[in-house]
Amino acid sequence: MHPYRLMGIAFLFAGLSLPVRAASNRESITTAQIADAIRAAGLRVYAGQVSLLSDVIARTNSPALAVESVGPWEGNLARVRMTCVSPEECLPFFVTIRRSRTDVSDDVFDASDLRALRHSPAEPPKSKVILRSGSSAVLLLDGGHVHIRLAVICLENGSVGQTIRVTGRAHEHTYMAEVCSDGLLRGTL
Repeated sequence: MHPYRLMGIAFLFAGLSLPVRAASNRESITTAQIADAIRAAGLRVYAGQVSLLSDVIARTNSPALAVESVGPWEGNLARVRMTCVSPEECLPFFVTIRRSRTDVSDDVFDASDLRALRHSPAEPPKSKVILRSGSSAVLLLDGGHVHIRLAVICLENGSVGQTIRVTGRAHEHTYMAEVCSDGLLRGTL
């Protein structure tokens, strides 16, 4: 076999042996990071109770995470929808939290914790206007199995939790959307 061909094969195998993380510049989000974010939102939980439903990756090794919602799931589980504070860091994802029947300490969650937790404490006050009429924003539309991210223009001023009218860039459709944060709105299909 020709020596250059052998060198090419050697380089190919060397390239294939590189870790995926280095090639894609992505980092896995750990259950410890998720548990820390859930605790910061007010729910008593430890990393051993958190189960990932799929591999979750981010652009950095320590993204700022936020809890979007918490609700009961099957049996002794709670389902938590998580997201990165900066939407560019990661996609929203779900985890489950298990409560073992043997857990009796105050360091674990219970049903009253689930009812008490509604929003992340890091949200700005609802009375402060954070989106102005005419400003650009991103509208996340959810419906069934469809999730759409749409660039929009605000038609009204809005504060966190308030529902305002927005329109697409071409002004073809008008949507009603809830203000989530500066530049981010949520709506349903």
